[in-house]
Amino acid sequence: MDRNILLVSEKDQKAYLPYFISDIEKIYKNSNKKYSSYQDVIEEEYILPLNRFKNACFSRFRETLNLVIHKEHGSIIKALDLGLELSFNYKLNPIIIAACRNLDELDLYLDCLEEDELFDFDCFEIKFEVAPEIYKSYAKDFYK
Repeated sequence: MDRNILLVSEKDQKAYLPYFISDIEKIYKNSNKKYSSYQDVIEEEYILPLNRFKNACFSRFRETLNLVIHKEHGSIIKALDLGLELSFNYKLNPIIIAACRNLDELDLYLDCLEEDELFDFDCFEIKFEVAPEIYKSYAKDFYK
């Protein structure tokens, strides 16, 4: 079953990228038995630790290179050019780049981001699972 949701979970400290079953099957069949099941493909390729995105500027650059070179099979020059451009776009979460399946999805997201109309982005749903915040005053009273 396709999973067209990007879930960023602070609780799990993981990002769960969207995927199509057809992509999972293709990766599995072409893996030369690197994966023992479809679930292995999902866990290795579509579930990423959040610490991978700790340095946002570098992560935007790295994820753009990955998108252009590995997913789009584009040139290194194009990847470097776009990577440098996006690395300093502080509004852009690098996890979004990792979740994009192709440059068209990224371009659409960037257009929506620039126009401040993210509700128009429909390539995949984006959910943030944020850990509850304990207020300092509450915590201070609790530990008295």
